[in-house]
Amino acid sequence: MALEEKREKRPAVTPMMIEEDAALRNGSRGLPPGPWAEAAGPRPRTTERHIAVHKRLVLGFAVSILALLAVTMIAVLLSVRFEECGAAADGPPRAGGNGSLSGAARQPPGAGQTPGRPEKEEEARGREAAAEEEEEEEEWQRRRELPPWARPRLPRHLRPLHYNLMLSAFMENFTFSGEVNVQLEVRNASRYIVLHAHRMHIEAVRVAEDKLAGGVRVARSFLYPQTQVFVVVLNRSLEVQRSYNLKILYNALIENELLGFFRSSYVLHGERRFLGVTQFSPTHARKAFPCFDEPIYKATFKISIRHQATYLSLSNMPVETSVFEEDGWVTDHFSQTPLMSTYYLAWAVCNFTYRETVTRSGVVVRLYARPDAIRRGSGDYALNITRRLIEFYEDYFKVPYSLPKLDLLAVPKHPYAAMENWGLSVFVEQRILLDPSISSISYLLDVTMVIVHELCHQWFGDLVTPVWWEDVWLKEGFAHYFEFVGTDYLYPGWNMEKQRFLTDVLHEVMLLDGLASSHPVSQEVQQATDIDRVFDWIAYKKGAALIRMLANFMGHSVFQMGLQDYLTIHKYGNAARNDLWNTLSKALKRVGKSVNIQEVMDQWTLQMGYPVITILGNETTDNVIVISQERFVYDSDAKPKDPALGDNSYLWQIPLTIAVGNTSHISSEAIIWVSNKSERHRIPALEEASWLLGNINQTGYFRVNYDIRNWRLLINQLTRNHKVISVSNRAGLVDDAFNLARAGYLPQNIPLEIIRYLSEEKDFLPWHAASRALYPLDKLLDRTENYNIFNEYILRQVASMYLKLGWPTNNLNKSLVQASYQHEELRREVIMLACSFGNKHCHQQAATLISDWISSNRNRIPLNVRDIVYCTGVSLMDEDVWEFIWMKFHSTTAVSEKKILLEALTCSDDRNLLNRLLNLSLNSEVVLDQDAIDVIIHVARNPHGRDLAWKFFREKWKILNARYGEALFMNSKLISGVTEFLNTEEELRELKNFIKSYEEGAAASFSRAVETVEANVRWQRLYKEELFQWLRKSLTH
Repeated sequence: MALEEKREKRPAVTPMMIEEDAALRNGSRGLPPGPWAEAAGPRPRTTERHIAVHKRLVLGFAVSILALLAVTMIAVLLSVRFEECGAAADGPPRAGGNGSLSGAARQPPGAGQTPGRPEKEEEARGREAAAEEEEEEEEWQRRRELPPWARPRLPRHLRPLHYNLMLSAFMENFTFSGEVNVQLEVRNASRYIVLHAHRMHIEAVRVAEDKLAGGVRVARSFLYPQTQVFVVVLNRSLEVQRSYNLKILYNALIENELLGFFRSSYVLHGERRFLGVTQFSPTHARKAFPCFDEPIYKATFKISIRHQATYLSLSNMPVETSVFEEDGWVTDHFSQTPLMSTYYLAWAVCNFTYRETVTRSGVVVRLYARPDAIRRGSGDYALNITRRLIEFYEDYFKVPYSLPKLDLLAVPKHPYAAMENWGLSVFVEQRILLDPSISSISYLLDVTMVIVHELCHQWFGDLVTPVWWEDVWLKEGFAHYFEFVGTDYLYPGWNMEKQRFLTDVLHEVMLLDGLASSHPVSQEVQQATDIDRVFDWIAYKKGAALIRMLANFMGHSVFQMGLQDYLTIHKYGNAARNDLWNTLSKALKRVGKSVNIQEVMDQWTLQMGYPVITILGNETTDNVIVISQERFVYDSDAKPKDPALGDNSYLWQIPLTIAVGNTSHISSEAIIWVSNKSERHRIPALEEASWLLGNINQTGYFRVNYDIRNWRLLINQLTRNHKVISVSNRAGLVDDAFNLARAGYLPQNIPLEIIRYLSEEKDFLPWHAASRALYPLDKLLDRTENYNIFNEYILRQVASMYLKLGWPTNNLNKSLVQASYQHEELRREVIMLACSFGNKHCHQQAATLISDWISSNRNRIPLNVRDIVYCTGVSLMDEDVWEFIWMKFHSTTAVSEKKILLEALTCSDDRNLLNRLLNLSLNSEVVLDQDAIDVIIHVARNPHGRDLAWKFFREKWKILNARYGEALFMNSKLISGVTEFLNTEEELRELKNFIKSYEEGAAASFSRAVETVEANVRWQRLYKEELFQWLRKSLTH
């Protein structure tokens, strides 16, 4: 609880800080050169009379000189001041000046105003500064070096030790002012201080060695927008191994966007209320305060926030004291943080309320949200599992949570699902607020996994931070992997890590990583513009898949022991991938195993893509098989990203687990390390009727192909007794077969033959794998004239299980997790397939449920299928249903319901309604910024709206790119979502022409989009007719 106390008596903060007299600092005690100095100089001896005259003259001169000295000293004292920095953020560097920021923030209380100067003096100083700059630039050119402010990374001669940051937030005009004091350690002598600052107005700057020694004169300072830095040029070099203090006064806007220090709003009791919140990862702390905004520059932070008393402020640490003022303002002083990187710093100014709990170790956990959400208990689920998860991670890692508190902040607008700021994690409302009476199991699972992910970051990311962005997967891969491990701790029967990981992570990322335009999980990052591209599913999902593979071949207990050592050794510091490899190798040695983890894992992290293992039975030699590896790509015609590295150059050390089975039994698995292009291995007990199965339980990050005979044996086994093969491998066979066929490694009929067995499959995972694998195939075919043949085949495979399972009953009064998770998710998956492919009973049931809701105004639709019913009803029924859903979208306050209602509106067959929705999506008052992307993507997935979304995307690209261009994931998600199912030659031409017109930005995403559409077009040309011929034949039997 914040303590109220009287304000301490201390001098008011003022930007008028005193500099030393330049002449005294330089050791000069004489007079300025000129005639007066010459007259006062030594004279030769002369006569008495002359001496008398000279005495009078000397006396007169002395009086004059004293007068001149007095005037000079007065002038010097009056001119003592801060060095000002008037360079505008978007203008050329210039010295001095008192430039204004449009809509600039109010000055902090007690701040003085810089006295004005005559215009001629300003012009003279400006000319002098410009001449100095030109001369300095020429000097750097002569050295053939970039000046330190023009380089992509900050120079290494300084290290920040501590920041003291004081902020004043003015929510009535959305501005803020700040004063930052940075304690600097000098590693190498330099007269330049270069740190990040962007989109702010610098008021004043001062450099001092310490409080007693006084200031170091600032020659000039300027903002350099090209590299988003602020440069302070000093009159002399800073000395090595000395400590200095850099003080900067500045102001800026609380932006109406999604990054830096930005504002959001919500409506309560008909009144719009505002809040300010930060999002600094990866490079946006520099928009909120001048700082060394790179992960390696860890420092401690002491933050104070001044705001109106009607608001509260939050930051990483608890409030130490709160000082209340008579004019209705309060200043909250927060405790000092541990060593941390700038992008994990956070604060918020809001008028939320909270609920709290406490962990066994005494960590105070609070959830802050809109007062109405707190009152309804929408945050209670998240609060309770957070307490349990902190205890789980403390036990698993054997490293205590490092801060006294953890706040969870639910905000209406945020660019991402959540951000793991240390001690103040920020979540978009849809990923943390949950009302059990109207939330499905799927929604509960989403909320759970986002919270598990962000809490893992309190160790992997906050406590131990990657050295640089090339290894961002070290934190994101671990957090993504532990989403499933942590959820298994909360719900042991759900088998998330062993099962759901396959469909939601492994299968999904292999789609992306199978493109020639993919990239390694560790990729070189040179400058700020490269950073955004490393935050993609390769870092998150491939990173997680590689970690899971590593844990499985090491053994989970040894892996856990290695992680404990890694966190203990590197806590409060930075680490690179080799630090992890070395620690894990040592853990293996402790249990008597000798594996060079770095040698193995470098091939997986430094190469893009993944292998396909092909296992061929050698029919001439008993019990001998041939195993080969090659890089898997969907389009063999696609040009590799690096032409010097063809697909034949890729090689991995692959931990291939393999087993032999027959109609009633499968052997225990053996591991074969495959490191060559092709190898021969003897397999015992390989009989004529036996089949081989590779990658047991899909723990490896690769696909497995077999000769056609083995595929036939596996299909026969699934049909006769599928339970001999594990549920994970059944799902893996489905996914591998569909994707091998799509890439041309297998005949098109093999995957369709495999899914025939699903009528007897009672486990959720294989159905989920089949549904996900069928989806892209469906989108390739849904605008073709023979689509009904494919549609009919899928309906036949679904029909019997749909009849067996039926529809769920309304369970408004039951706990979300009372029913069997696996059973309810299986039922949901089958209903979704049945309704999507046109099962008449499914359509009738959905229409009946919607009609009942409209007529009774009571929503009795079962929670776990509401999204399916809403979408089906909007698709089948008239415009009145669309308007009803639209009205419900506006009236509901439950975030989970709002999300599925909005997505349902995209399901309409009416192109006018789809166009209307697309245009409304860019109105932030109607659709939240982060939701607009989902609207556009869902319209693109609708065959009736695909061309509309594609046209809308091209017409509105400038607006969309301006809104989302800087936000991680958002642009790439939008580009992929709108283009991934384009599949005609005309659409491919349109895409290429569009990219030529808008070359700036998102190059990697557009490159992937072109390759994806080219692969779609190629598949249509090569394999579409083969597929339809087999389907026609199959349906006639």
